[in-house]
Amino acid sequence: MITRRDLFKVAGVGALTLMAGPGAVKVASSAPKKISIDDALKQHLGVGLSGLKESNLIHIKAPTIAESGANVPVQVKANIPVDQVEALYIFADNNFNPWVTTVQLSPMNGEVFFATRIKLAKTSPVRAVIKMKDGTLLAAAKEVKVTVGGCG
Repeated sequence: MITRRDLFKVAGVGALTLMAGPGAVKVASSAPKKISIDDALKQHLGVGLSGLKESNLIHIKAPTIAESGANVPVQVKANIPVDQVEALYIFADNNFNPWVTTVQLSPMNGEVFFATRIKLAKTSPVRAVIKMKDGTLLAAAKEVKVTVGGCG
């Protein structure tokens, strides 16, 4: 004999199964993987590290040693006419996802300059990539050492 309580249990499990649907349950092994800097560059720019041209026209101002990776000030300035620049990309090589931001630039900006604060998971090169309107990718990098309490 089926009791009313048993009927509600079966109906509840059936309703949950219908609402969840196929693929709703995620397996722990499908956790996201760390993205390499090369993969992040390919995803956002279409080329890897080998497709970037190092440039001394780009200047990154960031601390050499950061006491905490939670709030690292970064400034990027370039001695390139802003009307020739399409966008500025910032990457932190050793972060779980290296892409930090993309900044679209226009002549109304006046100059190629951007300042922000970023989070660094650990010691890492901070990389600035400028995409020119002709498709050229110029890059510069600066190593930022993340320490605990400022002790190297």
